[in-house]
Amino acid sequence: MVNAADQVVVVTGGNGGIGAAMVAAYVELGATVVNTDRGPATAGDAAAYYDLDVTDEAAVKATLAEIVEKFGRIDVLLHAAGVLGDTVDPMSTTTAEFERIMSINATASFTVTREAAQVMRDRGIKGSILLLSSVAAKEARTTYLPYNASKIAVLHITWSMAQILGPAGISVNAIAPGPTETRMWAQLADASGPDAEAARQARAARAAQLPMRRFAQPEEIASAALFLTDPRNRYITGVTLDVAGGAHLGMGS
Repeated sequence: MVNAADQVVVVTGGNGGIGAAMVAAYVELGATVVNTDRGPATAGDAAAYYDLDVTDEAAVKATLAEIVEKFGRIDVLLHAAGVLGDTVDPMSTTTAEFERIMSINATASFTVTREAAQVMRDRGIKGSILLLSSVAAKEARTTYLPYNASKIAVLHITWSMAQILGPAGISVNAIAPGPTETRMWAQLADASGPDAEAARQARAARAAQLPMRRFAQPEEIASAALFLTDPRNRYITGVTLDVAGGAHLGMGS
């Protein structure tokens, strides 16, 4: 995307590592960026900020309606809000914790996508919706089961909504990041041991599994988002783009 001056872009989870990088990338291209997250704004030069709980259906509807009232339209939705979870071991994970993670990562993805899509369809906007999945959705793992399950649910939301919204000219895609330099990875590393050295070793071991031998920077995820939401690429829909340093080349993910 060379210029986005005519685009109104809504980012959920815009205070997080990947979300903040998306806010910055679209602001740099001249888009009108609306950042949403929990608590006060901490990132970017967005045109507006809303404290939004994406699991609150009424709040999602009201916030999007207010955005449209203020800016006239929504061209791009970037749904980056999500959490890893607090419990590493699936056998120690409570049902309540599983439901909490699914609510934030999967159910909210459905709610936000549905409401943004309705706004676009009602106004005849051939927009773009981009969700965040994960390479963790694509294989069995022995840790963070609710997170992994929620992220494969995101893929099914992507595929179904791409079919539903295609006739309206709205593209729906997903990015599946691999290990990325964010607070979420810091949480994963902390779970590997009680000290900084254990965390460093866990990070190095994880990076060594990847063909690129390093983690992604949040800006690299944002760059992929710019490509998938570029109006010139609207014909790309129902796609999941791995931004994972080659994680699924049989060399570890």
